[in-house]
Amino acid sequence: MSLVNQGNLGLFSITESKNNDLGMGVLSDGTPYLTNRGLAKICGIEPSTTLRLLQKWDEEQNKPRGRKILELLKAQGYSAPNLFIEANGIHGSFYAIPDAVCMAILEYYSFEAEQANAEIAKTNYRILARSSFKLYVYDQCNYNPNQKIDDSWQMFHERLLLNDNIPINYFSIFKELSAVIVNMIRTGCKIDDTTVPDISVGQIWSRYWTQNKLDEKYGERFKFPHTYPDTFRQSAGGQYDAWVYPTDALGVFRRWLYETYFMDKFPKYLNTKVTSGALVAHDATRLLDTLQKPALVAQKSSEKKDDNK
Repeated sequence: MSLVNQGNLGLFSITESKNNDLGMGVLSDGTPYLTNRGLAKICGIEPSTTLRLLQKWDEEQNKPRGRKILELLKAQGYSAPNLFIEANGIHGSFYAIPDAVCMAILEYYSFEAEQANAEIAKTNYRILARSSFKLYVYDQCNYNPNQKIDDSWQMFHERLLLNDNIPINYFSIFKELSAVIVNMIRTGCKIDDTTVPDISVGQIWSRYWTQNKLDEKYGERFKFPHTYPDTFRQSAGGQYDAWVYPTDALGVFRRWLYETYFMDKFPKYLNTKVTSGALVAHDATRLLDTLQKPALVAQKSSEKKDDNK
């Protein structure tokens, strides 16, 4: 099992999976993890039970259950003060529960706790103990530990952390495109200061907003500071101002993004990246297929509902 240094700051998820309805992934330092819901599921208990352990560990470790779990943690050489790592993902921060903690808690609910679903915990413990927790998560997430984390992940993550303070009642184009950028990196597109897709999306959406007078329906947009990391050439110009939009218009933006931008504008944008060498043609085609599917599925679903009327 990997030993986790809780003092590490700025860890982020570089790959995720929900196979078997288990939230799991790998952090940027190679640490495999489960989410709180994933841990609760393999233990056969409610998420609120594991969440209390995570959030109230200072208190829980002095109770019978906590003392036994602490004993199991020490047996694995785990001595960090917390049971989780507060990591960053494309949707914000979350609790990443490292392998040693997951196995200690699973072992407790398999063999120590008296609970109705103990057999669920025992079965899962045998599966994970047989292959090792780390290898199981790596396999489910298609993660190669020998592959160096691409600079694109680091540059994207730095920019994400610098621009995570958007007012809750507004949305930014960059944050909304986070999942898109992740897909671009996964398909081999190099993300750096020459590949900034939110600029292209932002300019075209801004024109759409103005032409359709959406401020009259959803409220005024306004300029909000946007900062580029030092690794971006754009940082030489200091802080920029970028439009943020009322969240009431978020549904309209997402529909426009999938039905208009991805279908018509994005292929042209990707073609410039293929020409520049930032992306190969095959990967560009695969990326387009990935991003266009949600809109097509939604459309088919809508048509099915119409047929059933």
